[in-house]
Amino acid sequence: MAELYFPFPVHSEIGHEEYDREAAKWLSRYSDLPQEQVDSIVRSRTAAVMAFLVDPASAERLEPTVVWGPVYFLVDDVLEAASAEDAAIIAACGQRIWDDPDAPAPDTPITAMVRQNARELLALATPVQRQRLRSAHQRYFAAIVSEHLLEAAEQPPSVEVYTGVREAASIMPAMSAVVEFATGMEIPEHEFHSRSVQAFFQAVHLATSWGNDVATIAKDFREGHHNLVTVLAHRSGCGVREAVDEAIAVISSVFHAMDVLSHELTRDGGPALRAYVRSMIRMEGAFIPWQLYSSRYSDVLADDPLTITHTPPHGVETPPDIAAIAWWWDHLPVRDAV
Repeated sequence: MAELYFPFPVHSEIGHEEYDREAAKWLSRYSDLPQEQVDSIVRSRTAAVMAFLVDPASAERLEPTVVWGPVYFLVDDVLEAASAEDAAIIAACGQRIWDDPDAPAPDTPITAMVRQNARELLALATPVQRQRLRSAHQRYFAAIVSEHLLEAAEQPPSVEVYTGVREAASIMPAMSAVVEFATGMEIPEHEFHSRSVQAFFQAVHLATSWGNDVATIAKDFREGHHNLVTVLAHRSGCGVREAVDEAIAVISSVFHAMDVLSHELTRDGGPALRAYVRSMIRMEGAFIPWQLYSSRYSDVLADDPLTITHTPPHGVETPPDIAAIAWWWDHLPVRDAV
């Protein structure tokens, strides 16, 4: 049985039915999806995870934040299923709307949802938060085109190329900006752009995205998508089972790095940064059971289910052989000094 090293608390039960119902109403009003598909998106507990993650938050900011989760889950699914041409059009509209929510764009359910959500978040954000929300969402939409180009390639990309595109095309950086907005945090610029904070950001985003890669390998294989498992298998020339084990070892090492960095940041960072780091740890603890046990991924690894261990496996401190993360791994603080 494969084990994923996870050194943080796990929150397996998240109950926020009221927010789920509100998210379902909103999606029904602004999308042309069949009701069963709307229900499926809400059952993914995205709204509940967001409400859990940004507690405490003001009621004024909580509502658009909770709606943000299922909206971008839907956007992500639509972009993944779209052709490269359609994805490029949607992405261009998304970038334009986040630059100016009143900018002209084709009138579709997706643009309507993105427009209203962007308008509500930007209207409530401080100037710094507004800039970070815009930047993160625009990078996400821009990276979608690169992801589609990689999907069109006959061979999986290199691990280094996949790492860069996977992080950029993940919705996780935008979620980080939304959490900063919803909780009223505003990390000072000198901290936000520091090497340790940016390394922590990347560790969180990649750990979540790569965890999703492992959880959805059955779905990705059926639909022909590249993911961390396929790129590792291609690089190593090994089978799927061995590539899954290698992927889990990589993710475990990134969680170790995230743990070490979190100790440094909560010790030395300002109040907003400390609150942000704690929120991201809560997010990971909520996402892990969601990824592994939800009905959305029920057919994944059925013959060898992935479980969580809090015991550091041998070699977890060793950096993965991935050049794209070596820039920050080499500068992790010494754990004994924390």
